[in-house]
Amino acid sequence: MRRILLAAIALLLSAAWIFFLNNHWGSTPPLGKFFGPVKGFWKNAVAVTEDGREMHIPQQELRSNVDVTFDQRLVPHIAAQNDADLYFAMGYVHAYYRLWQMDMQARAAGGRLSEVAGRKTLEYDRLQRRKGMVFAAKNALKMMEQDAQTKAMLDNYTRGVNTYIASLRLMDYPFEYKMMDFKPEEWTNLKSVLIIKFMADKLTGYSDDIAYSYLKKIFPQEQFDLLYPEKVQGSSPVIPAGTHFPAPSQMPAITPAAKLWATFTLKDSLVASAGYQDERNTGIGSNNWAISGQRTKSGGAILCNDPHLQLNLPSLWYEVQLTAPGINSYGVSFPGIPSVVIGFNDSIAWGFTNNARDVKDYYEIKQAADPRYYIYDEQEVPYNFSREEIYIRDEDNAYIDSVRYTIQGPVQYDSSFPDPMHSGKLLAMQWMAHRPSNELKAFYGLNRAENYEAFTSAINNFTCPAQNFAYADRHGNIALWAQGRFINKWKDQGKYVMNGSVSKTIWGNDIPMKDNPHVWNPEQGYVASANQNVTDNTYPYWYNGDFAEWRGWYLNRTLQQWLSDSARSIGVEDMMQLQNSAYSMLAEQLYPAMQLYVPQLKWEDQQHPYLLSKDSKDATFFHILWYTLGRNIWQSSLGRYPALVRPDDAVTLQLLLHDTVAANKPILETIAGKAMGALVQESYKQATDSFEKIKAANGGAWYLSKQTTVKHLSEQAAFSFTNLATGGDYNTLNAMQGRKGPSWRMVVDMDPNGIKAYGIYPGGQSGHPGSKFYSAYMQQWADGTYNQLTFYPKNSK
Repeated sequence: MRRILLAAIALLLSAAWIFFLNNHWGSTPPLGKFFGPVKGFWKNAVAVTEDGREMHIPQQELRSNVDVTFDQRLVPHIAAQNDADLYFAMGYVHAYYRLWQMDMQARAAGGRLSEVAGRKTLEYDRLQRRKGMVFAAKNALKMMEQDAQTKAMLDNYTRGVNTYIASLRLMDYPFEYKMMDFKPEEWTNLKSVLIIKFMADKLTGYSDDIAYSYLKKIFPQEQFDLLYPEKVQGSSPVIPAGTHFPAPSQMPAITPAAKLWATFTLKDSLVASAGYQDERNTGIGSNNWAISGQRTKSGGAILCNDPHLQLNLPSLWYEVQLTAPGINSYGVSFPGIPSVVIGFNDSIAWGFTNNARDVKDYYEIKQAADPRYYIYDEQEVPYNFSREEIYIRDEDNAYIDSVRYTIQGPVQYDSSFPDPMHSGKLLAMQWMAHRPSNELKAFYGLNRAENYEAFTSAINNFTCPAQNFAYADRHGNIALWAQGRFINKWKDQGKYVMNGSVSKTIWGNDIPMKDNPHVWNPEQGYVASANQNVTDNTYPYWYNGDFAEWRGWYLNRTLQQWLSDSARSIGVEDMMQLQNSAYSMLAEQLYPAMQLYVPQLKWEDQQHPYLLSKDSKDATFFHILWYTLGRNIWQSSLGRYPALVRPDDAVTLQLLLHDTVAANKPILETIAGKAMGALVQESYKQATDSFEKIKAANGGAWYLSKQTTVKHLSEQAAFSFTNLATGGDYNTLNAMQGRKGPSWRMVVDMDPNGIKAYGIYPGGQSGHPGSKFYSAYMQQWADGTYNQLTFYPKNSK
């Protein structure tokens, strides 16, 4: 009997242990599956060769032979005999190396993270649904599938992804699926479009409308216009000042006579929601420029681009070359999107920076007595209701969120989902990304463009996110277009939250795309953009936006200095040096102004003044000083309102300089409530005390304070890189920050004798943390060095 009892206990313990190991407990994966020798993570060991030969595209799925050759950096060069096979192969390759990343980014875009991550991502998923992300993607997909070329791109790409997914067994799943205990699901065309909309959200999702509506209550109109100008004084615009703009195709809009604005009541304290983070994309932007072939060593135009985005692993980008009849392009792609996004071909090179014009506006909606209706032009109009079912891991019932759609767009904020400042208002959002569009057709055309006319024809399909498209070709030509779809707005339309109950505040006509600001072969010999204001005041249409000036100032000043030397020819090495510049014009202008009050203030490293190098203690002190000074300047007026945006760095410094020069009009002294000299001296003392503590703790090197980090999308520290030794900040061309920075640096010399191209990004081609190609370029990227890109011209293979 005792033996039977012991056997029964042993059997029960074994069963319990098996049950424990094969089930998901909280954030812990089923350990039995995870550690299993047959199907667990051990099966994710990387092939010893790992040179691409381990990947086999099923030939039975192809119309003709496809040659996929991997170079020594695991970059695939896909050569097909038709478009269908080309995009099928691209989908298969993307999925082979980056499937989990594609899956998670599509889920994040569509508000489906809670299905695999649990309740902790519920509010994020609600936000994505309330932005209308799936609504936007479906509108775009409809337009893309009406076009034969882009429908075929999507269909074949999706087929390639799904062919790879269908080949997987549990043991073959990418490591992260086992870690998070879920499995891949079928790819769809909609998921590819969701990733396009995800980037639109990252680049145009921020809006100052609510904040500005409150700030107008804090500052008199004259002060508000001075502190939050539409154009910063002295801006060096994207389209060179003095460029002739033809007469507009339509009359600029006139401000209508009506009650245009929502009414906001300033509370004693505007405290942001718990967990609220300012969505302002400081540092998310980019640099690009192109040098005329008349001023380069090779005689071909040189194009440079470094988009500043969140730094993730697996990397945001995936290098690839696509070759088929009519196409031979090389560059970086987004896993999930069937195209080279930034790159070059045998004839032209192209690159983007974020245009930053405001294409997202908020409206206060007036609720009717019946909750199914709202008031619009004194009529009761029914909402369109979208039932959003958000499934949450380990919960039996879905969370149901009912999103109301108005004429303007979705009601993003209401009593069940308040805006970050808890205004209590019903706020609907009108966003250019909601409109039907076909950005994929723009990429299709760019990849195949052979000249400027084909380039402009391609980008005419690009709607949102609006971008500054730089162009260079092998004949030495350069150009830049501020391209997107924009509304002919009346002055201030969309700058503040508008009254949504009258039709006069709704968006009017589109500005014809031929009226978008652009320049071709300007006399200055270069084009350049760094998210600064787009035009000077001679452009006939009104617009506003979230512009950044410091990088543009330094970029233009440097290129002008170089090109003013008629004997100087520009080469690739010059461009690499400029992309990696950590020189701070803000520090250059701040220190002399402060030295009037604090003579002992100086930059200790006189050999490299105002350079925010990685080991610089000066850079650390400068940042502490600037932060402290800004806090002290705005404390009396904005200290009670931490959720509201402060004036831009450029505005703050210009006002500081103005006060210094014109003491009879002390604007900042009025706002700060104390004499500028006392304010500067107080800030200097506080910054010195803080810096001494930091220096005692870690030596004071700038990179230790800045903490440049490249994180795995799962947030797992073991697969991430922290405290990378990098210089620069968000106001320098090398726009390194904590989680943001140059996500891809590219320099392309369109040399008529043979294109020479260089690039680097933080990470590597493989998404597998165990691969030698997972983080292969991390140190190179941090050091500012480049890989030479292996581009096979037409008929060279």
